[in-house]
Amino acid sequence: MNLYLALFLLFIVFCGAWFIGRFGTRHRTPEVESLPREYFRGLNFLLNEERDKALEVLVTALEKDKETIEVQLALGSLFRRRGEIQRATRVHQNLVARTQLDKNQRLRAIYELAQDYYKAGLFDRAEHLLLEINDENDLEDSPKRLLLQIYEQEKEWENDISIASQLPNLGSDKNEGIIAHYNCELAENSIAEGKYINALSYISNAFKIDSRCARAMIQAGRLKAIQGDHRGTVNEWMHGAKLHKELPGEICHLIYNSFKVLNELEEYRDFLVDTLDSVDDIRLVLALTEYLTRYESEKKAEKFLLKKIRSTPSISGLHRLIQLRLTRSTGETNTDLHLLEKLIGSIVDESTGYACKHCGFQGKVMHWQCPGCRNWNTTQARIHQKLDVIS
Repeated sequence: MNLYLALFLLFIVFCGAWFIGRFGTRHRTPEVESLPREYFRGLNFLLNEERDKALEVLVTALEKDKETIEVQLALGSLFRRRGEIQRATRVHQNLVARTQLDKNQRLRAIYELAQDYYKAGLFDRAEHLLLEINDENDLEDSPKRLLLQIYEQEKEWENDISIASQLPNLGSDKNEGIIAHYNCELAENSIAEGKYINALSYISNAFKIDSRCARAMIQAGRLKAIQGDHRGTVNEWMHGAKLHKELPGEICHLIYNSFKVLNELEEYRDFLVDTLDSVDDIRLVLALTEYLTRYESEKKAEKFLLKKIRSTPSISGLHRLIQLRLTRSTGETNTDLHLLEKLIGSIVDESTGYACKHCGFQGKVMHWQCPGCRNWNTTQARIHQKLDVIS
């Protein structure tokens, strides 16, 4: 709602409520008698489009009135939604400081103030307030969910696990998947610090929560590779590839590295061929093209790639085909192909990467938690731009 209209309606409601209270009550205090002057003064500012002054008058008048707690809560929330965090914080701080609030009103005021602090980036203050009201049933799960967001921002994954485990919908697939990710975050930190036993423990916890956790499968394979068990690495990743059709394209370069260490690259080739029978992923097509180019022949690689892009036209595939043809082109043809390769390459750069299926955020690297909407498991490889027909 437009702030100008919202304030105008609030002034009308306040004045109407005051008049009802005035003529419906015999005994009035001098403080109540003075309220209409404040409201009409604010209304005058509002009508003159002096909104800042109108807001100050309104907030000041409300602070004097013990009967406007619900209105103040609503007004503070309105300020926060509009990005006016200072004003929202002032309203809610004044409410929290009051002594005559009932339990429900006080809890709501504290929660609203915690949200103000969160929006302002004052996570410590927000956390302190939320922990104060975390066990209160009146607010249901709201404080816990905001605490989860704070701990995620602060990367306090142990605290996230603790809070998430308290949520009543723990049995839901989504919530279990999130807790598995928290364990994977801890595993990632442990791997970076060289604490492999700790990492294995966190990965095991992730599997206990979500036995199909793709991220944990990738980490388990990486951990085995670090420790020199490349056969175990390959087995881990090939098992994951059978469960998640998007996984082979994501980790085929890692699988290649382990097969290379094992000196079993033909098995890697067979893996790509077998997977392409059931998975349509241009990344796998390009991976097999690279294998054929490097270990067999460019001619064989070109023939394979041409067949693939004829059946499933892809700009990424066409770009690689042009690169292969450039290696043996000469003269004017070579110049033309260079220009075409450059133009199509720019399109490939724009059309590849990752995108969040929830908010549309796009990036060049995989994020298990979307940087845009903060949802988990919503980022996927973007579908490569396709051509209509190649005959």
